[in-house]
Amino acid sequence: MEFLSERFAPGPLFGWLCVVFLALAPLVWLNHRRRRRPAVRFSSVAPAKRLGATWASRGRFVAPLLRTVAILALVLALARPQSGGEYRDVQEGIAIQMVLDVSGSMAEEDFIMDGRRVRRLDAVKRVFEDFVLGRDSLRGRGNDLIGMTTFALYADTPCPLTLDHGSLADLLVESDIPGWVDGQQVRENLEANFTALGDAIARATDDLRRAGEQAVAGVPGAESAKSRVMILLTDGANNPAEQFQRTSPAPIDAAKVAATLGIKIYTIGAVGDAPSRRSAFGLPLFTRHVDEATLQQIADVTGGKYFRATDADSLATIYREIDQLERRRTGERSYRDNVAAARTFMLVGLSLLMAELLLVNTRFRRIP
Repeated sequence: MEFLSERFAPGPLFGWLCVVFLALAPLVWLNHRRRRRPAVRFSSVAPAKRLGATWASRGRFVAPLLRTVAILALVLALARPQSGGEYRDVQEGIAIQMVLDVSGSMAEEDFIMDGRRVRRLDAVKRVFEDFVLGRDSLRGRGNDLIGMTTFALYADTPCPLTLDHGSLADLLVESDIPGWVDGQQVRENLEANFTALGDAIARATDDLRRAGEQAVAGVPGAESAKSRVMILLTDGANNPAEQFQRTSPAPIDAAKVAATLGIKIYTIGAVGDAPSRRSAFGLPLFTRHVDEATLQQIADVTGGKYFRATDADSLATIYREIDQLERRRTGERSYRDNVAAARTFMLVGLSLLMAELLLVNTRFRRIP
């Protein structure tokens, strides 16, 4: 942040309040000195006079002076002076749409995290959350607009592009495979048997397109969408339902549309290398096949890159590389800080009042 200029622009009542206060201050002071005070009669005060004056008696004026200056500072704060300081803030950020496969095969427990087997989906969610918020070796993406698209039979957008990464993390935790709740399967759901990869790319592309239009139009908060990236993670291949095969776009065709809009797609094939669970007949419960050719082509068409994740460490390494590749400035933003002067006067006034109260109740305490 670079400071450009500073000027003092007082509020409309500033002058009148200062005049009234400065006119009343001497009157209050004189009235205070002339006011009759309680006294005790003594036969002679000569012994007391011979003692001489102490620094405390000589400094009796300090407490009233502190109160006077404190009240003046508070009056200046209430007058709402405008500091008018102009600042230039240089930010870097992009718009990132996470496209996450939540089909049934993502329930395969072939990733190892914290010494135990976890589902592919849980490992992916954990590393993506670290990527967004910043943990371990990942720095976080505090200035980025980040959203999330999930897909199985249908593509959905649980979280649109947002700077509220805390809410995004909460929605990420709640996202699960159709028919699963909190990592446990509660019912069979046919939606989990399909992977609408083309639909997911098309939906995420549309979300990024609209954000880009807002950035061009100068909508506040949409500046990051001038640069747009999609991170597509799946453990399989395009597999739309039969009734949707004629209307669902092919993944490559959807990627070409994204490329025309300047959207880069990073693709990740996530299949762990831990031994696969098997059924009672000794057959694998889920496929371990990733359509790497299609994912590589999607990345090539859009200028992105294809990655293969086989464990939690390689997944974190992938996100770390993406994090390094996608760091861009969104430009410079200027703004004015119009409360700094008032805040300063208020803090000074309150500090002086506290000092005055401390002195009159300790060293400058008077009896009676």
